[in-house]
Amino acid sequence: MALPVVRSSKELAVALSQDLPKYFVRGEMEIILAEAREKPKNFLFLTLLWQTGARVSELLMTRVRDINLATRTIGIHTLKRKRKPKRVLPVKPETVGIIAAYIVTEKLESADFLFKFSRQWAFKIVKETVIQAGFEKDRAHPHTFRHSFAINCLLQEEPVPITVLKEWLGHANITNTLIYTKILARDARQYFDKIRF
Repeated sequence: MALPVVRSSKELAVALSQDLPKYFVRGEMEIILAEAREKPKNFLFLTLLWQTGARVSELLMTRVRDINLATRTIGIHTLKRKRKPKRVLPVKPETVGIIAAYIVTEKLESADFLFKFSRQWAFKIVKETVIQAGFEKDRAHPHTFRHSFAINCLLQEEPVPITVLKEWLGHANITNTLIYTKILARDARQYFDKIRF
């Protein structure tokens, strides 16, 4: 596999000089999702934001036919990439079950949107749930879930390769993904201590 190309050193420097985005760690996300559990639509929406890293507009464009229950994947459409307007993301088995139950309960057809609410309503769901879960308002934004997904992928025992994360997030340029690697620099010593010379 070829390594991704960074268009310019200036572009890379700008990306890496940006502040680390606001995010939730996994334990915090569990608290937020527990807060939403009584409202199945909200719970599924927040779960998919967290487990796919999709932008809110992309998730709202998702139709039932974009979900493949057999292969446990979801097709995410993006307006930001003209050459590759759709990416296919894996979905956890338990989440597939939640999606399937939701489709049946809501009586959705193949061409139906998975979520039939506006962008403004989506923002409201996120804001209200995050605040009710006891977290500060400045993280109560759908994009915080996207950042949380990316950082969670990198903090695994076996981190997701940055090139894979780039594709999952639908970034056109690797420099947009590299911002998330800054969190790894905080614990750089632990990596050095494991290197054998």
